[in-house]
Amino acid sequence: MLTFLVLSPLVCLYAQADYADSKLAYGNLPVGFSHHLQVDSSRVYRRVQDYTERLQYRELPVSRWYPAQAEAAKRMQIGDYLQVLKEEEEWENLPNAFVLDWFNYPRNAVTEKNSTYATQAFADAVPKAGNYPVVLYAPSFRASSSENFMLCEYLASHGYLVLSIPSRGPGSIMPTGGTAEFAGAQQRDLEYLFGYAGRLAQADLDRVYTIGFSFGGLANIPFAMNNRFIDGVISLDGSIKYNLPAATALPQFDLLRMRVPFVHFRQKTIPEKVIQEDGIDDSTAEQFAFLDSLRGVPAYEFNSPNLTHGHFASYGILFEPRDDRQDRPAPLILSSYARLCEAVLHTLHAMESYKATGVWDAEAYENLIFNTNHPLLRKTDGQKLPSVTVNYFFDAVRTAGFGKMDSVYNTFLELDPTFTIPQLPLNKIGLQLGLSDKDDLRKAGIEVLDFAVQRYPDSANLHDSLATLCQYQGLKDRAIYHFKKSLALFPGNENAKNQLRRLGAY
Repeated sequence: MLTFLVLSPLVCLYAQADYADSKLAYGNLPVGFSHHLQVDSSRVYRRVQDYTERLQYRELPVSRWYPAQAEAAKRMQIGDYLQVLKEEEEWENLPNAFVLDWFNYPRNAVTEKNSTYATQAFADAVPKAGNYPVVLYAPSFRASSSENFMLCEYLASHGYLVLSIPSRGPGSIMPTGGTAEFAGAQQRDLEYLFGYAGRLAQADLDRVYTIGFSFGGLANIPFAMNNRFIDGVISLDGSIKYNLPAATALPQFDLLRMRVPFVHFRQKTIPEKVIQEDGIDDSTAEQFAFLDSLRGVPAYEFNSPNLTHGHFASYGILFEPRDDRQDRPAPLILSSYARLCEAVLHTLHAMESYKATGVWDAEAYENLIFNTNHPLLRKTDGQKLPSVTVNYFFDAVRTAGFGKMDSVYNTFLELDPTFTIPQLPLNKIGLQLGLSDKDDLRKAGIEVLDFAVQRYPDSANLHDSLATLCQYQGLKDRAIYHFKKSLALFPGNENAKNQLRRLGAY
């Protein structure tokens, strides 16, 4: 996260954490990294650092961390990630030696040393064959796609394909404040990133999750609501807790469409001294209107007792100045960040299990997170609400078998006594199945229309369709019966008359 350097007696500039002391328990997979510029031709963009009014397609630099076949020749250094930062800030020609001071990260012995360390990733390594769950990372306000490279490398080493895109304003890199307009721009960038994932051979699009830090942890909420393929949302002290109006103002925001698990990791308690001196509204820390409004999905808030807001990202730990009023010692910050990464991994695993089984093992999950030193602050009941719609009904029937339509229907009535299935979908699905060239589907088609005429015995159209299937499948007597029934209900049914003549019954 980019921050402005504020010099005051209360800030210690030489207390950044040393990367060499990091405690992350990386997985067994080698990690590759690539960074490529993409463009979104559906939106215009202006490079403000060029001082031009010329408009172009929206530039979208994409960072990708992925399981690799093997270690490659060039291991990434932290300085390479800072080059990603300068390119995304449209300072491509800036000498590397200027990066720290240029982007408000102070230059000192620790930060200079940090920029030289080798990391876990290898540049442009050959991707490992296979399909891997996808994590779409949304960075903080006006931040680089590489701001949390340590977490991204960690997840890739454990078998995740991680994609990130910088946080920038709707028409340029410049933000428009913490507004719905800015959140909407980041949401659309995540939409693009999801589409980009679909072009990657490694991406398992049946397992897609989004992680957002700070403002990215607001923009990824309407993104998840608007995309049924997102299977879980993780918030790293996300602004959805503190700036809900910026999300609710977006047309995609709809609590009823939040149908996946949501987990929020909150920063440590802010000291009273900081609240008073910085004019912070402390009521926001204890309230969480968004989480409290969720129903039917597992939703949690956990406390990260040793991390202030900036320490949820790698750059904040390694390059931002420490605040002596509230920040923990550097070794404790590093160890706590490692436990946060572990908690995120446990959360992703729990979300994967929930997607596969439909069951959330609350006790097991909460114990795992508690053991990473993240106390539980609040949660929903996590009971999955039934989806009582026509589409879900037919999904349930396909799972149970079309011969059990009555049983499934009765179950749905127990969930919602007002539940009904209109004639049109019954007629369409019955005909689609019944006119198939496969025996099991033809049988299912008749079962659907048998079910339909039981519910709508006075529907001439349904009887006509059922008669058509019976005729097509050689069930002459049944065909005659239902054509006659249709004709009795609608004497003007010329199709029934013609078919009965062909069957010798008119």
